[in-house]
Amino acid sequence: MNVLVVGAGSMGGHHVRVYSEMPEVERVVVADPSPDAAKKFKENSKVVCYDSIKEALYKEEVVGASVAVPTALHYQVGEELVERGIPLLMEKPLCDSLKDGAKLIALAKKRNVLLMTGHLERFNPAIQALKENLKMLGKPVYASTHRYGIPSFRKLGDALYDLAVHDVDLLSFLTGERPTFVSAIERRVLEKDANDLCAALFEFDGFTASVEANRVAPIKIREMTFVGTEGVARVDYTAQDLSILRLSEIPKEYHEYKTFNELVSRAGRGNELRMFIRKDEPLRLELRHFLDCCRGKVQPQVTAIDGLYAVAAAEAASKAAKSGKREKVTV
Repeated sequence: MNVLVVGAGSMGGHHVRVYSEMPEVERVVVADPSPDAAKKFKENSKVVCYDSIKEALYKEEVVGASVAVPTALHYQVGEELVERGIPLLMEKPLCDSLKDGAKLIALAKKRNVLLMTGHLERFNPAIQALKENLKMLGKPVYASTHRYGIPSFRKLGDALYDLAVHDVDLLSFLTGERPTFVSAIERRVLEKDANDLCAALFEFDGFTASVEANRVAPIKIREMTFVGTEGVARVDYTAQDLSILRLSEIPKEYHEYKTFNELVSRAGRGNELRMFIRKDEPLRLELRHFLDCCRGKVQPQVTAIDGLYAVAAAEAASKAAKSGKREKVTV
């Protein structure tokens, strides 16, 4: 089977790489007007490049398409593919506005075309393991996430849309709840055209989460601490590590411990369970799942509606940062 990749930039290049490594994919069809695209993949015998979607689909038949163009072009490209009946995986965020995201979903529903959103962190094996073992933590009450990245020369938009949407989506995935209210701040530190630092406090039904993201830090950090009434989980997305900490017994009152060391060892940290994780590249797992969805083998793990709610959360957080008030998340 053949698969289309629209946009051969940084993320699109990874899509091309992963697809070309899949034995079931015969040809990766790239649509990108840049002359650098053909040069970029000239050593890959599975890849063929065209200047436009129109030319690519005139000459090739594809089972589905990955869209990895700049966010401002998501609706335009998505509309063209949906109108042609091509199943598509739209890189996050779904669109650059809630209005366009809703329009694209309505069009895909009308044309009965598969539309997925590329929230690949849902396919991270460590997140999958946390989802499977979430009951060990008891009732979810709080989480904090940190997504710090090095400065980028590419125009990626505000950190709320580029980075924070990953973690808001993961929190919905883990809890099964959507955020209802948000308070937030944004700052421009190194970039002139976008807010490259943000922090937001999202309120769910009985659950609260702080989400921090920036493209300012000199190192990359991708982590989550998830708090429940019976335990705490710590996730390192990059290393794909998951630790769950629980107490084996109800701790004593502080005054019953004879020494500070006894307090720390018996009640301070609890018992740590490091989960075995079979590591794999999340993008590879996501794209394989997408192709299975295109062939009707499975139902999507990340729907367009999931992507729309993530955009709604980012949009409400951006509004809260500007107003200085707690804003409602609406779709």
